[in-house]
Amino acid sequence: MIAALALAAACSVIASALNPVPAAASTTLVADAMNRTVGSGWGSTSSGIPYLANSPSRFAVDGSQGEITLVPGKLIHATAAINAADMQAGMDISFDSLPSTGSSYAHLGARKTADGEYTASLRLKSTRNLSLEISRTVNGKKIMLGSQQISASADPGTAYHVDFAVSGSSTASLKARAFESGSSVPEWQLEAEDASTALASAKGSLRIGGYLSASATENSGLHVDNLVARSAVQEPAPAPAPAPSPSPTPDAAPDARGTELSSENTTLNEQSPLSGTLSAIPSTALYVSASGNDASTGKAAAPLRTISKAISKAASGQTVVVRGGSYHESVVIPASKSIKLREYPGETVWLDGSKTVTGFTAASNGWVKTGWNYDFDTSPTYTRGATDNTAESWGFINSSYPMAAHPDQVWINGTKQTQVSSASKLKPGAFYVDRANNKLHLGTDPSGKTVRASTLVKALSIRSGNSSVSGINVRKYAPSVPDMGAVTAEKPGITVQNLTIEDTSTTGLNVSAVKNTVSNVKIQRSGMLGLNAVYADGLVVNKLTSTGNNHERFNTSPVSGGLKIGRTRGVTVKNSKLNSNYGPGLWLDESVYDSKVLNNDMVSNTGHGLSLEISAKAVVANNRITKNSGFAFKLNNTSDVKIWNNTISGKNRVLNIVQDARRAANKSDPGHDPRQPFPDTTMTWINKNIVAKNNVFSNTGGGNAILAVEDYSGTYTAQQMKISLASNAYHRISATNPKWSSVWSKGAGNPAVFTTLPAFSKGTGQELNSFEITSSTVLTSANNPTTSVTGKNSQAAALPSDIAALIGQSPASKRIGNYPR
Repeated sequence: MIAALALAAACSVIASALNPVPAAASTTLVADAMNRTVGSGWGSTSSGIPYLANSPSRFAVDGSQGEITLVPGKLIHATAAINAADMQAGMDISFDSLPSTGSSYAHLGARKTADGEYTASLRLKSTRNLSLEISRTVNGKKIMLGSQQISASADPGTAYHVDFAVSGSSTASLKARAFESGSSVPEWQLEAEDASTALASAKGSLRIGGYLSASATENSGLHVDNLVARSAVQEPAPAPAPAPSPSPTPDAAPDARGTELSSENTTLNEQSPLSGTLSAIPSTALYVSASGNDASTGKAAAPLRTISKAISKAASGQTVVVRGGSYHESVVIPASKSIKLREYPGETVWLDGSKTVTGFTAASNGWVKTGWNYDFDTSPTYTRGATDNTAESWGFINSSYPMAAHPDQVWINGTKQTQVSSASKLKPGAFYVDRANNKLHLGTDPSGKTVRASTLVKALSIRSGNSSVSGINVRKYAPSVPDMGAVTAEKPGITVQNLTIEDTSTTGLNVSAVKNTVSNVKIQRSGMLGLNAVYADGLVVNKLTSTGNNHERFNTSPVSGGLKIGRTRGVTVKNSKLNSNYGPGLWLDESVYDSKVLNNDMVSNTGHGLSLEISAKAVVANNRITKNSGFAFKLNNTSDVKIWNNTISGKNRVLNIVQDARRAANKSDPGHDPRQPFPDTTMTWINKNIVAKNNVFSNTGGGNAILAVEDYSGTYTAQQMKISLASNAYHRISATNPKWSSVWSKGAGNPAVFTTLPAFSKGTGQELNSFEITSSTVLTSANNPTTSVTGKNSQAAALPSDIAALIGQSPASKRIGNYPR
């Protein structure tokens, strides 16, 4: 086994061992601290790259080290697809036992392709002789390129660190060294050059494995830890050296054996799930590593163990850099200091709110774990301890999903289980938490499976202005509804970027302060809502992907879906994908003023695609709003709206402009922004001054109209609301589906209805330069207008310069529907 001291020093060893690669030109390709539990195979690296093993049953990870079982005469290997030519890799390795006869090998391979690989091997003989070898294998033929004795009396269980560097094109430069983990890093002990054309400049995978002589009478094994591979700078190519002559290889050329995997060379993204361009790391930065120590200095070669310790140690304005791996903690950036928290370039960092759970025993109904002391708050509203709202259409909990507000979460082999309210309701795929008796019950047999459960509430609480968080991914936290989110941005000037938030019990990210930025963030499978923002003036949401949220099926109202923003001024949502949520895609509600919704997709949500409600002053331009189950675009009690060049489609009313009895002048009507004076002269909550031009309005069969303007309070006609419609394309699948082309408010009484667009234009004076198409579709599979629409772009209105500037198009250009992107 690898000694604890060696493991603690491994991070320092790796950092120093790879120092020959200039930091400015080096990118981490893969990193693995082996801090997980896997019963068969190695799963995925700490940086998220899956291993492909030729014999998974001979691989395991025990929570701190990787294990390889060596069987006589069998080449065992696991491959990580990094697609690199010039690289430097290192790992800690120990042999479990001396081979009974012959040799045991530990292999570290680079440039692995279907044709072959370069390999650095530690070879332990039954005589205790330990040597380091470099070889080339091409088409099953192994050529020894060099060998160096490391020890004449090596002991099994001693941890050795092996480094292997490969660079060059026409001539490959190969370097290797091996030394006891925790000792000083020596110079390269073994160097070779190879002019073989088979692997020249080949970009390939990283391979880790071993071999035991066929003559051995007992199995043996290896333990592996602290694997890191980084890109290397090509050194000037030396003069070509003669290709070495084939040398006899003991033990029947072991590297020529083994089953090859056809998918092993697949190129994978080994960086952070949403990595972006990041500035250089300041020299004053503090470092964190999953194999670090909180008693360390926090320097690159002596990282801290926890993010929380680094933040407590940091001065205001300092950068904290987190190395790849998984961190089980709740992090707070306090109000007393601004912090720049980020991942190490190219490495994947996860804040993980779950832990592995073992110790289940069979019970009369399922399996039970005793001593389960996690009692999360189950408040169903934003008021902690309060019961659910009882007003009609205002309750959070859907009676069909009564456990939605319970934050408990369990996964078995990665599959999320469904929480039930009693042990009697257990069945396969379900779990029950007995809070009174501190027990966790499963309906699925956990034997031989990995069970994980959420044990932490919050991932990140950002309570200092002008802080930033970049590349720190978040998963499996259990915030209750009043906790507001797994990640909360609570002060002005915060930036959250280049990260993923997934599988949180209620809300993924909450923003509750002004001048914040959310950029290149992915939020998926949140229990209730992807992103929420309130009192967030100046918020910019750019390149957000919010999908599969409201996984627990809370009611659509008062809150659910992809993104909801309330009581906020000067907000921009752009270049984002708000798709496939259980609820609305984007909902701007309750006194949102001066909003810009630009260049987004809102597709396949179960609620409305886009909803603007009791708000004022908005630009909605160049969006694709399609295939939603509610109205495609619902505009409710909102004034001063410009709707330009959108593609809006669905099986219900496509643009539904409706007025109800709520008025901003009524203080008792909920939804006012308490920061504004009353009455707020900027908004009336009355539909007025709404312009819609150059849009595609496509009803694909359903509802009763393509477009509707109605006042349920019976007060305002469409003319009084000052609705202006022109140069739009109307689409229906037949002359009678939907029933009407348009619905037009007459104030009191029933609205006017028009079965065709010409009749609507004649009766209202609207849409005089528009056209109607009857066909199965007017959209491509990518939700863009077909030529049946774009062929009539000459009928479009010239794009105003202010709209053009917002969506990045040419002023006065003419197009109907969204611009290509």
